Formats: sequence, C-alpha cells, structure tokens
Amino acid sequence: MKTCFLCVGALSCALSVCACSTQPLTWQQRRLEQPTEAELQWERAGHVMIYEGMTDREIKYAMTHHFNRVQGMMFINTVVTDDNGKPLKDPETGMVVTENDGCD
Repeated sequence: MKTCFLCVGALSCALSVCACSTQPLTWQQRRLEQPTEAELQWERAGHVMIYEGMTDREIKYAMTHHFNRVQGMMFINTVVTDDNGKPLKDPETGMVVTENDGCD
C-alpha cells in the first residue's frame, strides 16, 4: 500500500459536512466529498489520503456516505465536537480537543 503524507494545519474552525452549508469547502472537505476522477483512480491504485484536523462529525459522515472508499482514507488529529458541532476546548489550556490517534 502506498501512503502519501500531507501535513496541514489543523482546522481552526471545522465546518459540518452537509448540503445546507453556505461556506465553501476546505480542500480536504472537497477531496473527501467531491473527489475528481483522477483522485478516485489514485485511491483505487492503493494510495491512502491522510486527512488532518477534520471533525468527528465529518468523519462519521464520510464513513456512512463513502464507505466504499474507506480503504483509501486515514484520519489524524480529529477534532472532537460538542452536541452542537462546535469544537470542544480544554478548559485548562483553551486548546481544541483532538482524539489521540496513537501516532507520535
């Protein structure tokens, strides 16, 4: 399996993936939700796209609506959200809470 490591800053304000969103998609959201034919071929060839800083809600949506592509996805630094979809913040540091993906 080939893996492409892409380093991007964590999203400071992650958008919920839904058709009703009026804000433009980030490049990662676009890549996940509306991949080009070339990107789909890249995935089918065994490559893995590493998505960083997406919200737990975005990932849940992707797992439900794009399950046939899950073998080509990896998620790191997933932003934990509250019941309203807002990123949780650590009360002591004020930093956005991310899931521990086990990768150091």
